[in-house]
Amino acid sequence: MANILGIGGICVDRLMIVPRIPDWDELEYISEYTMQQGGMVATATVAAARLGEQVEFIGGIGNDDGGRYHLEVLQAARVNTDRMRIFDGAHTAFSFVLVHEVSGKRTIIHYRGVQGKPDLGIGEIDLAGVQFLHLDGYWLEDALKTAQRAKSRGITITLDPSSKLLRDANAADLFRLVDYFMPSYTFARRLTGETDPALAAEQLLHYGGKAVIITKGEEGCFISTRDHYEHLPAFEVPVVDTTGAGDVFHGAFVAGLSKGYDLRQAAQFASAVAALKCTVLGGQSGIPTFQHTQAFLGERGIAF
Repeated sequence: MANILGIGGICVDRLMIVPRIPDWDELEYISEYTMQQGGMVATATVAAARLGEQVEFIGGIGNDDGGRYHLEVLQAARVNTDRMRIFDGAHTAFSFVLVHEVSGKRTIIHYRGVQGKPDLGIGEIDLAGVQFLHLDGYWLEDALKTAQRAKSRGITITLDPSSKLLRDANAADLFRLVDYFMPSYTFARRLTGETDPALAAEQLLHYGGKAVIITKGEEGCFISTRDHYEHLPAFEVPVVDTTGAGDVFHGAFVAGLSKGYDLRQAAQFASAVAALKCTVLGGQSGIPTFQHTQAFLGERGIAF
């Protein structure tokens, strides 16, 4: 039985490493190519599973090759897919991701497919055994209904907010249910208007959560509660591809909470997992095991 349940977006990522991003009407050759599973919560659940947690993912896919690919990848990662929503006559979402071979930075072109639907239609799902609910709010109505029921059961709710929530007037209803609000720096800045992560976090704490964790790529993360604020720098590693690093961070953070880590420990643990992921092409292929992560931290004198 899964103790971590993720509900949110999923897509197929076609990743291409290139020497540079070409201009219009220009040709550039691909140095390396891979196809992998993407999606904020999907990737987070795979990360948590690889770190030894019992995990379930619920998302929407088409009854097509892309959908079947997702089921195979999730099941191979030991993520429960029994309650996935499969839509006939709709295409599974996919992205083309161009990754700069020197910096690891990327640009993304996305086809929504199933993710263009207004909701998943999952209804009142059984939450027996669930201790952590991880959301992106992509399907806000489904996320809200599930989060409300989770809150009444004492389930810890974590949110990696989709950019869609910046345009939804009802997003604040979800924010008020969240225990750990985990936006990217870009999302936090756009939502609050603050460029200083400390001030942005202060505003986000007004929604009532326990903590805010703002991720900012190579600069690391910023953790904030009502009486504590701290910047945790990212670990230095040889970067190949940053795709999915934030998603992996969030999955590892939830896994850390599940393992009994406090806020700072969970954030440090998640930073290590995300750093190791960035040393390999793809959003998921570089996700380390728990043992690998412990060894990485131990080499840097960190143990908990």
